[in-house]
Amino acid sequence: MRQIIHLQVPEAGRDDPRKLNLFPGRALSEREFELLQDYVDDRVAPLARLLPAGIVAGLQLRVTGGGSDTRLRVQPGQAVGGGGQLVRLFYPLDTDWPSLAAQAERDDDSPLLDGIYFLTLRATVQEVDAAADRQPSTRREVDPLRERRLETVILPGLQRISVNSRWLAMRQAEIANRVCVEFLSRSPFDAASGAVPIGLVKVAGRLPEWMDGTAGRYLAEEDAAYRTLLAHTVSVWQKLVHDDERVQALINGSSTQRPGLADLLGVAYLPAAGPLPQFVVQDPGGTPPRLVFAPQDLGVDLIPVPASTVQGIIAEELPRGTIDLIHARHDRIRLLLAIPDLDFRHDLFDLPPRDLELERQLFLRYDQAAHDWSDWRSLWQALFGRLTADALRAVQAPALIAQPLAPNDYRNELVAERRRALPDEDVPLPEPWRSHVNAPYLDNAVAPSPDLSSDGLLHQRETLQQQTRALEGELAESFALLNEVGDYLGLQRQQLDALTLSFSALAGGVSGDGSGLNLMRWAQSAALTPELASSATPTAGGK
Repeated sequence: MRQIIHLQVPEAGRDDPRKLNLFPGRALSEREFELLQDYVDDRVAPLARLLPAGIVAGLQLRVTGGGSDTRLRVQPGQAVGGGGQLVRLFYPLDTDWPSLAAQAERDDDSPLLDGIYFLTLRATVQEVDAAADRQPSTRREVDPLRERRLETVILPGLQRISVNSRWLAMRQAEIANRVCVEFLSRSPFDAASGAVPIGLVKVAGRLPEWMDGTAGRYLAEEDAAYRTLLAHTVSVWQKLVHDDERVQALINGSSTQRPGLADLLGVAYLPAAGPLPQFVVQDPGGTPPRLVFAPQDLGVDLIPVPASTVQGIIAEELPRGTIDLIHARHDRIRLLLAIPDLDFRHDLFDLPPRDLELERQLFLRYDQAAHDWSDWRSLWQALFGRLTADALRAVQAPALIAQPLAPNDYRNELVAERRRALPDEDVPLPEPWRSHVNAPYLDNAVAPSPDLSSDGLLHQRETLQQQTRALEGELAESFALLNEVGDYLGLQRQQLDALTLSFSALAGGVSGDGSGLNLMRWAQSAALTPELASSATPTAGGK
């Protein structure tokens, strides 16, 4: 009965996300709390030195106002200095330019010169309530009478980069670009002070001319300097797309002048890898692709890649260096077109090779088809040539078949149909339509021309039938005329018989003895000789 019954074996509990918030005056005294924090800092310090220097999170810079009224606000965040110092900002840091300039002059113990500076944050230890001419602040803690206290504070500052007058004469984008390139080969972090850059500022006459929260922001990661150059280049592209009138004219097509890439961007260097705006390549399928800039001293390649591999390619290629746009180093740029993974093929941009054997077979097929059609058309013409539409329907003639198109003509029709499908007539044809605009055949088939002017047999039969019907009509008319002539001759014969009978009686003959007929013959040569009237009066009865 005295044996212990173990109902459950003890197990380590899970880490509860709710942690005890230790602060002075509650669970621990201030001294104990500081010792605990020092102990934590001492343990973390060796680990922090192994971390890459830069911004871990937060610390975004926002600038308002201008000139002496410039105000800066830094958001909370964490960073690691060049010597492993931790920079932790738990609340937004607000400051004005005069205070920042005065702090920079105290740090350097010299006047603030015109130049290019990093805007930095650094952690330092300062005494709080250390002045002897005032009473200590009243605090709600165990020991309210302590007169001085050490606190870790975050101070903004300026880290000089260059006072070169040639740099100061450049535009903001070009200055920031050259600063990013300058710190690819050396560290922007000051190991002695532990300052962490969070921005870039140009000072002229102890006043800020401009501030850039992208070019001077270095993250705590590998290849941070290259990523800063990439981030600044992307911001330059974005400003150009939204604000630059030349870029808008190039996008809209109202400008045909293509500037150089350095002139278009206003920067001298590009990162080795990174995204480009879509408007840079307006015709990826063109030969060559249509670019909005003139690729002076640059070789440009265009290759497709799966969309899921783009970020990996950028991360791998980014540390390779920079692309020089001004010193004619003849760098080569590869434009990567991100293709959806399901649509990607390795031979997506490969031009299809010409199948010469297939072309020869197509040529022979067309040649044979052209000859067959010519023979068929000649036979059709020989049978149905020159018949009218009604006659063709009456004899149920087969419909005419169009001559087969030559391979070149058929290809031209396909090209024209593809061009009509394009949204703009000025857009060049894609492949493979572009490569086959010219005839790919060495010889063109000469189609035999059939005789299309001869009369067909049916037309000839119809013509002969018409001619026969015309001759029959003419014969009928001739027979009618002959009958009329016969009738007329009969009437004349009857009249002649009557006259001869009368002349026979006149000649004292009888009918049928020929005397009347002889008298008619003599009558043809007889002439009437009238007698002239004499002076004597004729007697009755006359001579």
